[in-house]
Amino acid sequence: MEFIFLGAESSVSTDGKVVLKERMKKEYRIEELDRKIIRSRTKREANIMKKLNKLGIACPKLIKVSENTIVMQKVMGKTMKEYLSDVIDHMHLFYEVGVLVGKLHSENIVHGDLTTSNFIFGDQVYVIDFGLSSVSPKDEDKAVDLYVFEKAVGCVHNIEDLQGFYQGYLVHGNPDVLKKLEVVRMRGRKRDENSFG
Repeated sequence: MEFIFLGAESSVSTDGKVVLKERMKKEYRIEELDRKIIRSRTKREANIMKKLNKLGIACPKLIKVSENTIVMQKVMGKTMKEYLSDVIDHMHLFYEVGVLVGKLHSENIVHGDLTTSNFIFGDQVYVIDFGLSSVSPKDEDKAVDLYVFEKAVGCVHNIEDLQGFYQGYLVHGNPDVLKKLEVVRMRGRKRDENSFG
């Protein structure tokens, strides 16, 4: 297995055909509690992937799950982050990602970590890494998901490209989520202002 990534909670490796995501034991946690947390998070992530696979929403195919490990299809392609440096038509890429996020939200799936590193452009656009995902019907939770994406994009890419993202989002997403996003943005601005004194 070739090592791909080491995160705060898990290590990710591949043999070229499948990806193995293994949640790691935390030494500072009580062993029994640690096992329960790992089992619960692994199960939640796998259940979300299973649901998306069943709905035909583009994400890696779930192959196998154990107490602390998920084996999934390796999606071939470039991350959105890599792809954006290679192409000129960013608006179209953002539109496609918006359509995909709108589909997630229409099924009450909140990703929790929408960044340009968690979308892969291959034969279609895939969303990956459901480690922070949850199921929620709340517009507020979906709006926070979008706000996280805005902040991630604003740090690295042209913020105007988000127009394409929101056009795509509305293909499947609820316009009420975008209204709630305005409220979330206001809170974010106030928090930023307060942090600067």
